Amino acid sequence: MTTPTAASTATKPAPGQSGGGQAPPPAAWPFPVGVYESDVQDYDQSVVQTTSAQQMPLWNISPTGWLRGVWFDFTMTVTGQATNSVSYSGDNPFSVIQKCTLYDLGGEVVQQYTGYDWMVMNKFGGYFNVGDPRADITYSATTGTGATAGSFHFVLFMPLEVVARDALGTVQNESKPGWKVEIYIDSQANTYNQVPSVQGTLRLRGYPSSYTEPAAAAPSGRAFAQTPPLPGTLQYWKSESDTEPAGNAYYDLTNGIGFPIRNIIYKIMTTSRSAGDANWPDPFQLLIGNVQLKNLGKNAYLSKLGRDFGLTSATADTALGRENGVFPMYFTRDFTNAPGAEVRFKYLDTQVNTLLRLQGSFGAAVTVYAQVNWLATPSKNRYALIAGGGS
Repeated sequence: MTTPTAASTATKPAPGQSGGGQAPPPAAWPFPVGVYESDVQDYDQSVVQTTSAQQMPLWNISPTGWLRGVWFDFTMTVTGQATNSVSYSGDNPFSVIQKCTLYDLGGEVVQQYTGYDWMVMNKFGGYFNVGDPRADITYSATTGTGATAGSFHFVLFMPLEVVARDALGTVQNESKPGWKVEIYIDSQANTYNQVPSVQGTLRLRGYPSSYTEPAAAAPSGRAFAQTPPLPGTLQYWKSESDTEPAGNAYYDLTNGIGFPIRNIIYKIMTTSRSAGDANWPDPFQLLIGNVQLKNLGKNAYLSKLGRDFGLTSATADTALGRENGVFPMYFTRDFTNAPGAEVRFKYLDTQVNTLLRLQGSFGAAVTVYAQVNWLATPSKNRYALIAGGGS
């Protein structure tokens, strides 16, 4: 009988074991498992509104660990108003914010918007079950001739985290000076349709929404991921605009080209948003290169928008109603039927020379504004977003 060789008597490693017989360590728990969520007040400043725009004190956000975004609580207090019948219209009262800018650690502008555009971004950006600030249970705007007419309250959110499921987009916030917020408050005349007879005081309280630093490991010894997927990924929101003539015309997007685009919110203006709304092309087309993404009549588009975002009011510029002159194009609906329930499959994949065009027949000469939301990853690779951290 032949003696077996060493090779023939070797034991095949069990599944999940290396050739040395040692099982590899289990994969680390995802980042959100090893952290706590934290919302702590970090800013509280008040200014008396005047007839001119003015800057609020610069906010250097305190170190909080990993920054998900920032809550802003705006309260205008008017007392002693007696002679005017205060009213709001158009972009009021969100127009009290002339401009808000978020700067990263290197001083680059990451997000910038007016107060109204900020409100629209909250409403249609895909960050909440109910994103409409007018539908917030704390929203108020007092009208009429009473002593407190002109008082109002609203809350806005500045997002950095893109998807709560895995914390993609959350940024490291461990040093000071660090992330900065700059806000300009607009004049009384630009905040109201009919102004109060006295000037109110605007109080702004700010609350960073963060994750704590993760623990090293669970009691079982299984490690916690120490960073979100693709650390260094930034979510941008920036605006651009151009004028278009009456009749057949087109608008080619500039911001975000070369990156995965998550949202585009078009706004059409003539003398107002309401007047601009009537001049939106019907139908309109949205093209990426030679591919036609949309060719929709206005009513069909609005019906789809309303169903996706749960809009229930037929009156524009109201809680859970559409916004006059505002037409969001959103690529955030691929996990469930709700915008923001996303696994990042449907972001627009653009290269540096990609054509992204809105076209149609405008009813009059208009100004087209485009508020663009895109993601910049360290690898500049759209597919890394889908893989949740692949190359």
